This record gives sequence, structure tokens and C-alpha cells, in this order.
Amino acid sequence: MGKTLSQKVYETIVELIITGEFNESTVITENELVEDLGVSRSPIREALVRLCNDDILYSIPRFGYKLKIANHKYLNEIIQFRLVLEPAYLDKYFDRITEKDIENIKEKIVTMDKNEFTTPSEYWEKTSHFHIELAYSYRDQYFYDMLKKVLDKQWITFSMLYWNNWSAIIDSKLVNNHIAILNSIESGDKEEAMLMLRKDIKSF
Repeated sequence: MGKTLSQKVYETIVELIITGEFNESTVITENELVEDLGVSRSPIREALVRLCNDDILYSIPRFGYKLKIANHKYLNEIIQFRLVLEPAYLDKYFDRITEKDIENIKEKIVTMDKNEFTTPSEYWEKTSHFHIELAYSYRDQYFYDMLKKVLDKQWITFSMLYWNNWSAIIDSKLVNNHIAILNSIESGDKEEAMLMLRKDIKSF
């Protein structure tokens, strides 16, 4: 099934936030989105309501929509949530991960080279993809969908916080534990895999 128009509008707005086109001072209105995106009001309204429900935007009646203010405390709360959630699911579904899953994930791992990433978005898209692929190997649709939402929220918060000083912090973020996680899974060492997964989540 293809994406709905509302979903496409949602993703477009998220991309505008991530790339810094929309920031905390921007007032987002239905009329402007209708004109800029060339889309009818109904899917735009649906996307804006969903962004509010996802706690990304908030509505100001008869004025428009604004971004929720990003802060390091909120980002840390997301990380703490993931530190509880992801290792627990790796523990629960460790035996479901097949050799084929491992090979598929290995093929998609990228080198954490600062020359490859000029923006937080480029870094985030590549490093978070590993966690999505690992979750997919558990064959638990609800967890997979929930983790994608959590990562999307962290992605937006991360980008808003680090967009303007990305070059100053890039070296500290380029920590790649993905191969170590997969090697531990491949060797059947669940505890080591969970330990490396926690280390990787903290590096975000």
C-alpha cells in the first residue's frame, strides 16, 4: 500500500524541521502549506493534527502551529527510554535473529567517517537505520512501529539541538558499535550484545 497524501505532508513537514527550514520561531499555517505544497487543506490538517498528537507541534488557536521547544533534558529522556526498551527486546527476541538477518544488517552498516556527514540529518539517518533493521529481525510489528516513532522524535530533537554546532561535536558522535553488536549476536553472547547496544544508544 502506498503512502497517503496526509503521510507525505507529514514527512515533508518533518523534513523541513530537520533541515532547519522550520525552527522554534516559525509560525506554520494551513494556508501557507496549501500554497507551498500544492495540496488541499484536508490532508494538511490531518498531518498537522498528527504532528500535535506526536508532540512535535502545538496549536495556537486562530494563529497557527509552532514547534515544541527542544532541550537536552527531553533528548536525554528519550535516550533513557530507549536504554530500557531496546536491550529488553534484544534479550526477549535474541533467538529469533537469524544468520540471514545478520548478513542483511551488515550489508547496510556504514563507516562512521566525519567526511561522510555534513549535517546531523545525514548522520542520524544512517546510524539510526541500524536500530530499525535490528528491530525488524525480531518480527514484532508493534515494537518495530513504536521504535520508529521514538527514533523519529529523537531525530527531530537531535537535529534542532545540534544543527548549528554540528561541526563542533561531530567527532564525539561518530562512535560505531554496530559491528561489535552483530559479532556478539553471531557468537551467541547475549549479554555482550546487550552491553554494546546500551553503549551505542548512549553515544547518540
